[in-house]
Amino acid sequence: MPKKVYFKGLNALRFIAAFAVLIFHSSQWYHYKFDTPFKMFLHNLPVAVDFFFILSGFLIIYLLLVEKEASGKIHLKDFYIRRFLRIFPLYYLIILISFLFLQKQQTPVAWDKFLYFWGNFEMIKQNAWTLASLNPLWSISIEEHFYLFIPFLVGLIPVKYLKYLFWTIILFSIGYRFYITKTVPNNWMHIYMHTLSQMDLLAIGGLLALQHFNQPLKFHLPTFIYVLVGLGFILLMTIVDSKDYTTLYNATLKKYVFSIPLIFLLLFFIFDDNPVFSWVKQNHWFNYLGKISYGIYLYNAMVIDLLARLPWLQAHYWIKLPLDIIITLALASLSFELYEKQFLKLKNKFQIIKTGR
Repeated sequence: MPKKVYFKGLNALRFIAAFAVLIFHSSQWYHYKFDTPFKMFLHNLPVAVDFFFILSGFLIIYLLLVEKEASGKIHLKDFYIRRFLRIFPLYYLIILISFLFLQKQQTPVAWDKFLYFWGNFEMIKQNAWTLASLNPLWSISIEEHFYLFIPFLVGLIPVKYLKYLFWTIILFSIGYRFYITKTVPNNWMHIYMHTLSQMDLLAIGGLLALQHFNQPLKFHLPTFIYVLVGLGFILLMTIVDSKDYTTLYNATLKKYVFSIPLIFLLLFFIFDDNPVFSWVKQNHWFNYLGKISYGIYLYNAMVIDLLARLPWLQAHYWIKLPLDIIITLALASLSFELYEKQFLKLKNKFQIIKTGR
């Protein structure tokens, strides 16, 4: 049996991505008040969701590859139990709280669609967002759709041919976006949240995992290279709208302009022992906040929506932003310690390949 799989720095990246989504949702008031490069930067923060897809594809598929090498097969039952125990408890808690306490008469909700991870397709059908607390669930639905079939394929296809599987998924996803752009008017929701439109990012994560599995990655670049890439990415975030799908190129290929630096960040942050990265990767707080990042991602819209209903805060947005952050982090921590951990303890019993530290 192989040693425990642990990628130092993965938790820090999870937190950074979840925190970016939190800031995006909490700063909506700013987007419409000013026309500045900073506004565009805030508007583009949802590329963090793209990063989550790449990261998830990388980690899940790498673990499947290690499991297949160690035991000769993928233990499907254990895989789905692990996914169930990690994703379902908090996912369904969000739905329950929303159903019991957060419904609005003017926002009809197809609750049954969310129960079986069909929320993204329902929002596409309605061509509109739904109840604020449920909106983040669209991306969880996409990941669950991907997890339905990927362990079967990784188990069935020889490792040397898996690259063709991942490239096929990527090309099919591009083809889907091309088709939708040509045939469906008002197609923004299709491009942004359809499973077929976004699964290429999970497959890109799979390609990275396959590369590391076949030949372990290790990098060592001078710090100024990372500074230049970071500044270039910030500049890109301030001048290019990542979610503008009004042209064929924008709808089909522009996402990769943002994905390439995100991939660079993932690979070089994890596989380079640069001292600047090492401090972040070894920091206790970053590691812990990464562990609760699932809660940060799912609770933030609920917290922001509830605070926005308080009349006195509507005129004091400078107070609301830090309140959004503090309450979301506190709630995510409480949820992790008192609720999610109970399921994660059970999840560990079904691990074929041990993870974490």
